[in-house]
Formats: sequence, structure tokens, C-alpha cells
Amino acid sequence: MLSQEFDFKAILPVLDVDEVRTVADVNGQAPELCILLHQRFGCSIDLISLDRKGQQARPDEAGLQNWLTRLEQGGVDRDAIRVADQSRGLDSYDVILALNSYGARHKIQNFKPVLDRVLHPLSRLVIEIRKGSGSYPFLKAYGSCNTLVPPEAGRNGLAILSAEPQEMLPPSGEWSKVARRLAGKAGFFDELEEHSFLFMPRGGTLVVTFDNLDIAMTKRDDRRPWGFSFIEAQGWSMLGVMANGWTWFRHQEVSRKFEELRDEGFFAQFSRVVFYGASMGGYAAAAYAAAAPGATVFAISPQSTLDKTLVPWEMRYKKVWDRDFSGPFGDAAQASQAAGDVHILFDPYVAPDAAHAARFGGANVTFWRCPLLGHRLGSSLQQMGVLQEIARGAIAGELLPQQFHRLLRRRHSFPRFQRELANLALDRGHPRLAKQVCDYILRQREDRFFRRMKARL
Repeated sequence: MLSQEFDFKAILPVLDVDEVRTVADVNGQAPELCILLHQRFGCSIDLISLDRKGQQARPDEAGLQNWLTRLEQGGVDRDAIRVADQSRGLDSYDVILALNSYGARHKIQNFKPVLDRVLHPLSRLVIEIRKGSGSYPFLKAYGSCNTLVPPEAGRNGLAILSAEPQEMLPPSGEWSKVARRLAGKAGFFDELEEHSFLFMPRGGTLVVTFDNLDIAMTKRDDRRPWGFSFIEAQGWSMLGVMANGWTWFRHQEVSRKFEELRDEGFFAQFSRVVFYGASMGGYAAAAYAAAAPGATVFAISPQSTLDKTLVPWEMRYKKVWDRDFSGPFGDAAQASQAAGDVHILFDPYVAPDAAHAARFGGANVTFWRCPLLGHRLGSSLQQMGVLQEIARGAIAGELLPQQFHRLLRRRHSFPRFQRELANLALDRGHPRLAKQVCDYILRQREDRFFRRMKARL
């Protein structure tokens, strides 16, 4: 099957990415998809030339010129295009395109040395797969595969790999040292099989957070749990629940620990209890709040559950489909009904996030819509400088709609929002509106992305 037969426009929403800065096209087999990604995200594009054994090679001159011509005709700036240097080695990329190559024409195992170098924990790999090639077992070591077109006899399939940092966890002893030091004599640190609980006492408000240990230890300079500095600055007590990987905190040890804390009266000693998290942590915040009835929930882009019988439309996070989402803490939409105020922040234009939000039907739920800020809107709000003020208001029960919308207006000068607004206008068939956005931005500053979009329009 020729890669040109795939519907490339259908791939973009399934990538589930908020930002794409770098793209690699293996042997230049996906120029149309490169063009779409560049138009959408303004990303740079590298050609990686490989032989059938996965070794870097000099690109075929005629093929290279054809690839360059097609990209330039598609509106890609020449200075955004590069041929990967054989002598310099390979970088990591946000999106890797591997069509008509490994898994389709060549042995997928020969792709391993390259994948080991070009993938980072949030990478996406778009790969063409031949039936019987062994691609799925091979790719399983790197993350979750979402099949867009199933491979059949005489017809290749197409899949998107979401890379996950499952094999990149730091030694557990390193986290233990950090955690025990943070807990001190007044707190506690309980290290379980797949999770750990770190308690740091400070004041009468307790904030329970949920985080991935890999992110805390390798992506943050201070190696602290999610929300640590913010919570510390308020003088609040903190219970940080850490997962050793992408577990969605679905393990009996987590349920047992929360039941134990509840039964011992741990939560009852605080005047206010808050469960706080984003995405996987947002799910856990809403689900485990049932251990402290009346608690406040502050959840950013949460999943309600990953039980396929309840959310068959959720195609992300296949890594945890075999986890048990039953029990009193399984369905966050149900469990959170025992909470006091439940604050759900989500982007209504991210269809799965909006569908999860819709499952939270309790009378205690307040929805805070954050249009065009993506699934990782916690990061967007933080970059805009408003996350802490929003969280502080919600936790104190003082966040009013007019205050929230006043803070959210800062997104008007936020580059991600501006790009998504222009792209939304185009997606909905309003090129004049998209041009107005371009003109508005270009009056404020010189911006290559909007300059290119205006030229295309």
C-alpha cells in the first residue's frame, strides 16, 4: 500500500499533542503529513536518511530534491527544513514519521537503534505496519499503540505510538532519600510496591497531590512532587502520592492506604482537605477524594475512568487498559459525588477531555472551561502566570466566574492560544477570520508562524 493513500488530515487530532516543535521524516516518505504538521504547529522538519539496516546513509539526491520541492510547494519555509547530519548523530523529536519503511518494507527490529535515540517520553511515532511484521510486539516496549488503519493481507495498516517513560524511572533509593528528608520527624514516608505516600505537616489545610515519580525526579530541577512549591508557600500541609510509572494509581495498595488513612482519622484532623491533580493525577484526585467525604477536588483535564465498558471512545492510555477500575475509587465521576466542591478544568475542544468532563454529573461539580489551551492546560495556565491564583481561589472556595474569566483573558496574548484560534477558524471554514487573527498578531509583533499563515491565505 502506498503511503499517499492514507488520510493524513485524520491523523492530526489522534496525535493528542498540544505542541509540536520538531518532526523527523524517515527517508522522506511523508511530505504531505510534514506540510500539515508545519501548517498546524509551525514546527521544523528533519529528513532522516536510513538504509534498510537502520544505519544513517546519504540521501538519494533525486528523492531529496523531490521531497524538498514538495515541502516548499506546500508552504514550508526552507529555513525550517534540514537534512539530519550523519556525523552529528540524531536528536530527539516530538513526532517521527516512518511510512513505507520499517514495519512495512524493512525489518522493524532494525529500527531499534534509531528509536532509542529519537524518542523522548512524549514523542509520537506515526508508522506504517505490514501484517505479520512483528511491529506491535516490538513497539510495545516503547509505549501504547493506537491503530488507525488495521493491517490486512495485501494492505498495510497505520498506527500511532505514544512513547511512555516506563523504562526510565530513577532508582527508588534516590526518591526515598529525598522523600524522607522532606517528611522529617513530624511527617511520614511510606514506600509501597508501585506507589509511595509522602506527608509533610504544616497547617490546618491538607492538599493531597498525585504525581508520576519519573517526572518529579527527571523533569523538575528541585525533584519535588506536583504543586510542592505552591503548597509550601501557602503554609498548607501536603500528602504527595507518587506513582512509579503511568499506573493511574490503580493498585490495591493505593486503595488500602487511603482506607487506612480514613479509618485512622487522618483526614479528620484538618479543617480543610483538598485533592489536587492533572490528567492522570486529576483522575486520582477526583476518585480518591471519596476517602475524605466533603473534601474539595481541583482536577485539571481529568479522566473519569479508563474502564472500556464505560468509556469505549477513550483511545488514549492503552498502557493501563488492563488495570482494574472497579471498586469504590474506580469511577471518579461516581466517587467524587461524596466530595464537597469539585472543580473540573478542561479544554472543550479536546474531545476526549470534554467527554470525560460530561460524565461528572454531580450537583457539587463546577466546570471551568479553558478553550484552546489543550489537554496539558495546567502547563499553559502556569506559563500564563494564572494557575496558582486560580487554584488558590478554588481551594479557598472563593473563585468566582468573573475572576476566572478575567484571569483567563491573559490567553489572548499566549502564543499557543493564538495559533489554535487561527487554526480553529480554518478548520471551520472561516479563512477571513483566520486572516484577521494573523493581522491582529502581526500588528503586535513579528511572528513567522502567522506571517506564513497569512501568506497561504
